[in-house]
Amino acid sequence: MNLNTMKAAIALLEQMESAPSGNPASPIGQVGRKVIVRSRDAGVIYGEYTGNDGSTIHLKNGVQMWKWFAAKGISLIDVATYGVKKSDCKFSAATATVTIFNACAMLDVTDVAAASIEAVK
Repeated sequence: MNLNTMKAAIALLEQMESAPSGNPASPIGQVGRKVIVRSRDAGVIYGEYTGNDGSTIHLKNGVQMWKWFAAKGISLIDVATYGVKKSDCKFSAATATVTIFNACAMLDVTDVAAASIEAVK
């Protein structure tokens, strides 16, 4: 290794130290918005987005959506858009905070959908 290579390596290390830590794509959204998160291991969770660390999503007032049916359509995207059929759903009680590891999707929820999801007790 010559002197120029050493200088280049030192310059690269200095740049890495001054770069912001974490995932360069973080945060992935506006804090406080209502979202539905699909995870690889924990199913589907609704709540208020508070931040993320890569594929780990943090929510406030998280609700586990154990069983759901879209008010219109059939998919989780339809749930996030149109809401749910209240009588056909089973949701957990809301928890103060929830951390979802291995999230594979996060959907913004419309105001109409949020109202119908929050009406399920």
